[in-house]
Amino acid sequence: MRTSKDATRYFDCAFDILASEGFGGLKLAALCRRLGVTTGAFYHHFPSWGAFSHRCLDHWHEEATTRLATLARSEPDPLDQLEILVSATLTLPHRAEAAIRAWSTVDPVVGRLQEDVDRERRTVAFEAFRALVGDDEDAGRFADLGMYILIGFQQAESIGDPQSLEWALRMLKRAATEVSTQRALPD
Repeated sequence: MRTSKDATRYFDCAFDILASEGFGGLKLAALCRRLGVTTGAFYHHFPSWGAFSHRCLDHWHEEATTRLATLARSEPDPLDQLEILVSATLTLPHRAEAAIRAWSTVDPVVGRLQEDVDRERRTVAFEAFRALVGDDEDAGRFADLGMYILIGFQQAESIGDPQSLEWALRMLKRAATEVSTQRALPD
């Protein structure tokens, strides 16, 4: 779905609110105040708050997961795929995603979307790791570990820093590369 620049501006503002105030702070009045628009202007773009929330989360899913998964899959080399995934992970809106994960625990619709995002992210990581290490079981473990690193970082971001996240992801990539190299050695 193509998103207009005006709608993207609303979505970006919503993510700023999610990052700074959590999902409980994401309200129509707060959004309009931050954007400097009236509620009438909001309703010119969106028929309801529910429609806005749905489109905003769909936009996040598309931009932060589907588009990046497609980009990674377009690379034939699994190391390049993993590098795209590492770089993309470092640029995710981590605080906003932590708020969405909290929101997903109280809203079943958001919960299903969060599960879809997690599943899609794990799948693309699994595919890259499988192409690298050549084993489904190990690829699954590496993909799971990548998800644990991401989710753990987002949930504990107050004690984490982006450099630590990058280090952990690069160590994961390095470990998978070492497994791949060991498998390639003659017996």
